[in-house]
Formats: sequence, C-alpha cells, structure tokens
Amino acid sequence: MNDVATTPARRPLKLRLMLLVYGTPNIAGCVLALAGPALLFAGVIGPGWGWITLGLYATGWVAGGLVGNTPEVERRIADTMTVSQTLEHLDDVIARVQSHLTEEMRQRLASVRGSVAEVLPRLLAARSHDADLFTVRETVLRYLPETLANYVTLPAAFRLSQVLKDGKTARQLLTEQLSLLDEKLQEIVANVSGANAQALVANGQFLEMKFRQPDFLAR
Repeated sequence: MNDVATTPARRPLKLRLMLLVYGTPNIAGCVLALAGPALLFAGVIGPGWGWITLGLYATGWVAGGLVGNTPEVERRIADTMTVSQTLEHLDDVIARVQSHLTEEMRQRLASVRGSVAEVLPRLLAARSHDADLFTVRETVLRYLPETLANYVTLPAAFRLSQVLKDGKTARQLLTEQLSLLDEKLQEIVANVSGANAQALVANGQFLEMKFRQPDFLAR
C-alpha cells in the first residue's frame, strides 16, 4: 500500500503560504492589527502608530496560536489490541476531533464506530476472512485516524474555502470519505452476517483503494 503523505517540507511554497495566511494566528493578528489605524484616526495615538500596529499584530498572532492549537490526534491505533481496547482508542480519536467536525460527520463516525464494534469480533472469529480483517483493521486503525488528524491540522477557513481535489474543499472531501466508509462498513457487516465472501473481498479492495492516501493536500 502507498502510505506516503505529503509532508509540510515537501509542500509547494504557495501552499505553505496559503496555510499560513488562513491560519488562526494570522487571522487573529490581522484583526487585532486593525485597531492600530482605527486608534490613529480616532486621535488616540500619533507618531509610532506603525510600531503599535505591528505590536498588536504580534499579540494577536500569539493569542491566535494559543486558541487555535491543533488537538493531538493519534494517527495510528496499534493492531495488537483487543476489540475493546481498539474501540476505546477509536472513541478517544473521535472525541479529540469532535469540535472540528460537522453534525453529519459526527453521525457518520458514530455509525462507523457501531459497524466496527459489530464486525471486528466476527472477523476475528472467522479465520477464513483474514484478508478482510486486515483491510478493516487497517482502515479503522490507521487510515481513519490519520485522515482525521490531517483534516484538523488544516486551518478552519482553509477547510471551508480552498478547493483541493475534484473541485471539492477539505470539508466536502472528508464528508464524502466518511459517508463512503460508513456505507462500506455497513455492507461488510451485512456480508459477514450472510457469509458473502465475494462481496467482502470487493468491499475490502474498495476500502484499501479509497483510504490509502489520507492527506487532503496530496495530489
């Protein structure tokens, strides 16, 4: 599987500048810096207003950095855990990113969690589905946490406004991916229950193809 993500160091300069511009520190700095010219026109300050404006920007930058800290999200859940431990860690990952997600995303993740709780014990018990178990575990334990972690590291304004792949923003891409994951896991649950091995293989291949590149900024 190709799991090479586009690291910040490899990203084009233009993209790195855009992430900087859309970042919370810069937005907070710009908003606070507007007070400089306003105070000048109001007659509150005079000479040296430029330095005061620069100081206000720096203050806003620092404050924005403190407020807009990206949550530490576990990018991979160990595959040696029991089912209960796996679900525990998955719950922790989801809880950390909740505030950055839309209601539809949260609902999809809740459904994904329910499917994982149902299908993992069954796949573990059915030794004939080792390949499917591997795909499901890789998707849930590795690709899903990494995808969520990559999403929350993007500035909020950037997620909403910048078109990335296929003419879609990061928010639209994540919504689409979570919808696909939810639907495919529901199908896997149904196929495991009905012992439909052929459909299981097809769904496993689909998951591997769709989720092996978790970086929204990778082309």
